[in-house]
Amino acid sequence: MFDAHCHLQDERFDACRDAVVAAALTAGVSGVCCCGSSVSDWQKVRRLSAERGVRSVELRAVPRVLHATPALHTTAAALRTPLSTFRILPAFGVHPWYAGNLPANWLAQLEELLVQYPAAPVGEIGLDGVRDNPPRDLQRQVLQAQLELAVRLHRPVVCHGARAWGEWLETLRPFVPHLPGFVAHAFGGSEEILREIVSMGGFVSFAGNVCNPAAKRVRAAAAATPAERLLIETDAPDLLPGVRASAVQWFSGSAVDDLASRVPHPALPIPQELNHPGNLPLVANAVAKLRRAATEEIASVTEANARRVYGVQDIEGN
Repeated sequence: MFDAHCHLQDERFDACRDAVVAAALTAGVSGVCCCGSSVSDWQKVRRLSAERGVRSVELRAVPRVLHATPALHTTAAALRTPLSTFRILPAFGVHPWYAGNLPANWLAQLEELLVQYPAAPVGEIGLDGVRDNPPRDLQRQVLQAQLELAVRLHRPVVCHGARAWGEWLETLRPFVPHLPGFVAHAFGGSEEILREIVSMGGFVSFAGNVCNPAAKRVRAAAAATPAERLLIETDAPDLLPGVRASAVQWFSGSAVDDLASRVPHPALPIPQELNHPGNLPLVANAVAKLRRAATEEIASVTEANARRVYGVQDIEGN
């Protein structure tokens, strides 16, 4: 499995990051896209990537229309991940919450990092309707500058649109023909917005809130997204799934038991209030139930989709 969006650089993981990686491996998560949010955390993302980076392939625009994904018969054994393998794909960008008070050379710094990391998407970027500050006009200016950079460097973008999905989509629209791909992360928009994203060739990613029966719009979107455009994520350390069971318990059979037994099992001192990539099977399971599919199929399809949109060669270290 591949976690399409998380923030392993978050300071809340500083005391437990090794345990977080161990938990991810136990759960069969082979890699993550670790998204920078502000100028202040880019170097931390860079350091994490230096330890466990991925290789890129030549990234071409993802076709707008694809043939339906054939039925997959992936077994739980396919979710096994070698212990030495955990890949971090770095992404660099300015989240709309941090669009205020940027240094004068922030865009030059961002471009320098992206040139140094040719596999890196631009993200997390977007528009936010949850907070009143920074003002929306400033958020839009910062977003447009980053979209222009992504077009120039031919990078996919990872986008935030909470409570601003319509405005975000209209801002993005003129750039889409010139981008190799885009991801709507932690999607919670309307059915109409979902249709537009899909028609424009975007990928739609679902996080821990899809596990919440009260999140009807999110769950409806997860059921309706075409398989070839579907991603799953944790948005760790936030959006904790509303399920307290161990993620590994969602898979049955000896494959998972064997996988767990091969992982050096520390005390896993991960605070209960923190989400982490090891919870990704909970998201996969919830999406599978909504789509009446096997959890293993969702895991396999979404990892293949992550490979395509992010243009990465070795999520599993191949």
